[in-house]
Amino acid sequence: MIAATLVLFLSVVCSAYGNVLTRGGLAQLGPLEDFRPRPLLRYAWAAARSPRILAGVAINFAQFLAWLVVLSWAQLSWALPMNALEYVVVSFLAWKLLGERLEPRRLAGIGLVAAGVFLTMLTWQGP
Repeated sequence: MIAATLVLFLSVVCSAYGNVLTRGGLAQLGPLEDFRPRPLLRYAWAAARSPRILAGVAINFAQFLAWLVVLSWAQLSWALPMNALEYVVVSFLAWKLLGERLEPRRLAGIGLVAAGVFLTMLTWQGP
């Protein structure tokens, strides 16, 4: 259980950080507003050259590899709810790195998610 929980936490942190980097890179590009083929391709090309977005994609790939390890060790009905811890980590990183606001209702929701993850962790059964 300890190894699966540690690798799952690594997976969650990678996914959260990868998503925050990707969001930061997209914020630099600005919103996608034109879905015609040429502007869409220009936007995709700019995104593909963004160091932040490329770092986010690479870190999300690392998350995928860690997730494969977790799924090889743990029941899906345990691992997937545990993955909800990403909501907590993303909220913290978005607040710290992107300057997003965390209002009381959102913090309460994050707390409920964290409590649910804790309760789920107590139900560990091996594969």
